[in-house]
Amino acid sequence: MNHKATRAEIASRTATREAIKEILESIGIDITASYHFKVREESTPSALINKDGSVYDFGSSEYYGDVVALLFDGYKAFNSLTDTMAYLCDYLGISECKA
Repeated sequence: MNHKATRAEIASRTATREAIKEILESIGIDITASYHFKVREESTPSALINKDGSVYDFGSSEYYGDVVALLFDGYKAFNSLTDTMAYLCDYLGISECKA
């Protein structure tokens, strides 16, 4: 898997808050009507999906520029970067990024 090219393709297909919302919901993350969600155990969702698909976590002051960084570095949803990108490729129907 060419990580750089694959990540660029994933980013181009997920550059809206609606796209990020759908992906997060696909792995069981609840998103509010105002595009806020929880990154960790907390009473109030502190992360926000921006209009460009990036995410800012007010609770930790972390900025995630794309869904790969959010799922792998922020949410720790997958064990490896390769697993994260493979899930996103499958979800987005990007067949050319398969290893």
